Amino acid sequence: MAAQKGPIAYFSLEFGIDSNIPTYAGGLGILAADTLLQAADENFPLIGIGMMYKGKRFIQKIAGDGMQFEEATPFRLEGSSCFRRVETQGQPIRFDINVGGEQVWIEAYRQRLGDTVTLYLLTTDVEGNSDYWRNVYDEIYWGNDEDQIRERVIFGVGGMKLLSLLHIKPALIHIQEGRPSLVALPLFAEAKQKNPRASFDELKAEVQSKVVYTNHTMVASGIHSYDKGLMEKYLLPLCDAYGIPGNEIISLGLHDDGRFHTTRFALNVSGKASSVSTPHGKIAKKEYPGYNWTNVTNGVYLPRWQEPDFANAALGPKEVWHAHLEKKHSLMREVTTRVGFGYDPTWLTFTWSRRISGYKQLGSIFEDVDRLKAILTNPDKPGILLIAGKAHPGDTAGKELIQRIIGYMKGPLAGHAIFIHNYDIALSHELVAGSDVWINTPEFGKEACGTSGMKAISNGVLQATVADGWASEVDWTDTGWVLDHTNLTNSVYETMESAVSLYYERNGEGLPETWITRMKKSISLAEKYSARRMLAEYRRKLYAGYGA
Repeated sequence: MAAQKGPIAYFSLEFGIDSNIPTYAGGLGILAADTLLQAADENFPLIGIGMMYKGKRFIQKIAGDGMQFEEATPFRLEGSSCFRRVETQGQPIRFDINVGGEQVWIEAYRQRLGDTVTLYLLTTDVEGNSDYWRNVYDEIYWGNDEDQIRERVIFGVGGMKLLSLLHIKPALIHIQEGRPSLVALPLFAEAKQKNPRASFDELKAEVQSKVVYTNHTMVASGIHSYDKGLMEKYLLPLCDAYGIPGNEIISLGLHDDGRFHTTRFALNVSGKASSVSTPHGKIAKKEYPGYNWTNVTNGVYLPRWQEPDFANAALGPKEVWHAHLEKKHSLMREVTTRVGFGYDPTWLTFTWSRRISGYKQLGSIFEDVDRLKAILTNPDKPGILLIAGKAHPGDTAGKELIQRIIGYMKGPLAGHAIFIHNYDIALSHELVAGSDVWINTPEFGKEACGTSGMKAISNGVLQATVADGWASEVDWTDTGWVLDHTNLTNSVYETMESAVSLYYERNGEGLPETWITRMKKSISLAEKYSARRMLAEYRRKLYAGYGA
């Protein structure tokens, strides 16, 4: 391997390291943490840069009427054994940034994940800042357009300034989504300082040589755009201070609608761009042609998500089944602890578990409650349906969907369907190991990747999924089930009925032989969808040529 010129600086707004640390909201945070953990295992130099959120509305609660509400996390940074304030010579590293004409002070905390991997999280909860800045990062994905732009300035410009003060010179900067893309401003300044007479195109080429970008969604709600005047308010003073052409830089994000689009800007300041699954890559190239796209399908950190028993390919059918039954009992105990009651863990366990958002189509499972009840309550072949997921605090429709589903669970589905509140990393770990069938119902063409199913297959949990994102890359014949996205509800029920028949088909030893064969085939897919494979592809497709 070529000598490493410097670490890769990996910018992500989320990092899901621990269940109780409120710096993640969903799959992006888990992926970012898995990437850092894999890099640590391989002694690959990777520096994570994110934001230190305080989790004001991090804990999901369910009221007596079934409506979701949120509470603050008990996590307190001051008492954490994970994080240390970033200091030099015994004093906190403290610096300021001009944000819309206001001087904002920033400090940082670090978590060491390995000899070559450290995570740094920025905070503006600093003495000398106004109450607004001390409280603005109480929660993730908060605020109006102006709040979001301010956050992007702190994140991108502040993250780069922290690296400079730490004397860390990255070989390359890898930005996740468009939110960190303002890392480009100090890079333009650096290029201008190096070559004062350079044209704008030459400056841009220099910036592009130092940035790669991963897009994680083509869903409209995930592609943010802002009023040009607002961007000028915050970026022009910074660009003037840097001595770089602000209007030309802002133009890199302007779309046909006259607004500043962070996806467009991220693409224009990056030398390479990656999608996160094969179909996502095709959509990305169609939506944004003319850019240097490649695909690196996401992966999961197997030591974190795969139970050790299932990592042993030599296990026989009986050993696989007994290990699986242990995980099913463990899941039932976790559910009981969280909701106050349980179920028979020998029942066939169906699980739908992910962030609750419209395009995930959770409601499709409950469109014919009578049929669903008939599937789950067959006295000879009973089943349990587990649902876990958070609606965004501002998503009224998502909260109302949860309320409606819980109503069914208290009524016709009582005893055979449970909503488990406060979906977090710890619960996810139990679900991906102790379920039997993992149901995935996204609106076709909108699932960029999806990684929860990857975790589940590593433990032999069978997939019932729309063939979108990563799932479209797999031939599920005699392994899982592909749901018909054109007739989703009926397809879900037919698949559940097939799964029930297969699960309760036992040999003379009481083993579901065909089911176990499918489990082992699922487990055999795990390495292909591991963070180890993903990081190897990053190094080959995105980082090559940077000493990585």
